[in-house]
Amino acid sequence: MNITVVELNAINPRLVPLIAHDRAGFGGGVCCCGVTMFFCLWCGRWQRSLWDAVAIAGTLGFATAVFIHPVVGYNDALHLAPAVLGLVMFVTGILASSGVLRGRPPVADRQTAAAGWPG
Repeated sequence: MNITVVELNAINPRLVPLIAHDRAGFGGGVCCCGVTMFFCLWCGRWQRSLWDAVAIAGTLGFATAVFIHPVVGYNDALHLAPAVLGLVMFVTGILASSGVLRGRPPVADRQTAAAGWPG
């Protein structure tokens, strides 16, 4: 924003605490979502609907987190590095679990075949 704390305080002395609480709340929400997804994947039964939910949630989450920054002009590489690393890990995990990286059929097709269900 190219503005100092002193300048923010000159606008309104309650602005800095408001921004700090907003950032803390956002970080807590991101952490909560991450922990929830971790336990869903760790403890849940692997099935196509879980894979779809993770793929959709991760795609929307990382798309908004990473790709909104250039739109608003905030391109600090150090700030974006954790989100970009997370995006790379997410895409790799989704592709690996779908079988694309190993030349295997998609998750649903493997489950159908394993269960002996017709194609």
